[in-house]
Amino acid sequence: MPLLGVTLTATGALRLEARPPQLALSDVEGARELEPGRPVRLLDGRGGLRAIGAADPENELFRVWSHGEDARAPDAPFVRAKVAAALELRRTLGLTDGESAYRLFNGEGDGMSGLAADVYGRFAVVTTLSRGLLGYARLLAQSALEVLPAAGLPLVGAVLKTRLKGSGNSPERAKDDVVGETPPAKLIVRESGIPYEVHLGGGINVGLFTDMREHRAGLARFVRGRRVLNTFAYTGALSVAAARGGASAVTSVDLAAGPLAWARANFALSGLDAAAPAYRWEVSDVFRFLEAERARRATYDVIILDPPTVSGARASLWAQKRDYPDLIAAACALLPEAGGHLWISSNTHRGPSVLKHVDAGLALAGRDAQILELGGLPPDYPTPLAWPAARYLEVCQVRVGARVGDGAGRG
Repeated sequence: MPLLGVTLTATGALRLEARPPQLALSDVEGARELEPGRPVRLLDGRGGLRAIGAADPENELFRVWSHGEDARAPDAPFVRAKVAAALELRRTLGLTDGESAYRLFNGEGDGMSGLAADVYGRFAVVTTLSRGLLGYARLLAQSALEVLPAAGLPLVGAVLKTRLKGSGNSPERAKDDVVGETPPAKLIVRESGIPYEVHLGGGINVGLFTDMREHRAGLARFVRGRRVLNTFAYTGALSVAAARGGASAVTSVDLAAGPLAWARANFALSGLDAAAPAYRWEVSDVFRFLEAERARRATYDVIILDPPTVSGARASLWAQKRDYPDLIAAACALLPEAGGHLWISSNTHRGPSVLKHVDAGLALAGRDAQILELGGLPPDYPTPLAWPAARYLEVCQVRVGARVGDGAGRG
């Protein structure tokens, strides 16, 4: 598709000086009339080349992929060069062993906003954030299938997933396509030597979130010899990490039976007996489970809160921005009177910092606390220095103390 020249607005030209990975459509004259995915040369008021990228009207954005007078068109050689540079970083990090899971290409941080690629052993999942960018996702997959084998890594196929926006409390959906070999329905990959089952076809989530790798690895520091409750357990990756980390008991709760069966399979892969008395599996709405456990005066030493951003599941509607403080307060009610530990994650893309959730939740619970650790994305998720919106993940380790005063709350 030939490059079309369009003119930046005065505001757009000013914003582009900070070299952002994207602009609003309103920053580009006539952008709303552009075909989705159309490669475009961004020109200043004098006709000078300022950047090159692609229109993404589905997300009300213009993706900026190349800056300056020497900006290059987003063709196959351009994408291959981006993938080669991205691979070099992951090799430096020691992630490219041919059987592990890691992020190969991270949108803004690797120079192509709106696109991402995760490697799962011999296969990759390439994700695009709109239909209009699908052609570039295919280029990214084809480039990975050239660059990685040339570097001695056995990549043989890639699944393309187009993230389709949900509406209201409905989750995002995905439409799949395949480049190269089709992966098996169930694939075993490793993370720091630990095996996990992933399903690369079908839904947007494949069963193992690569952005949580460092936090799973660090969980053992907080769970050894402790009773652990993992809410929103999904396929049980954090439950596996807790059990392998020496937890005395692990209870996993999820609204759907299918993911918990998958979690049991992950336990078996690690040589853990999912039917052992130390491991409990509960198909339940998390809030209802917490209420029931409080009624029977159950307590846990460590509670993991790793909810989705939004959920429209049948039992209840969940929105992290609205409901997280109540969830934290309900979890605190199951910690011992003397205190315990909360492991709390938050996607800040659609809401405030995790610390705001923590502060509000602890105020409702009437508990004092200390922040032990605040973490984010792992190093295979690079982000631009001047684009904090790309740093969406926060994981907070909270040491919860005794009740404050009479427990009536601090707020």
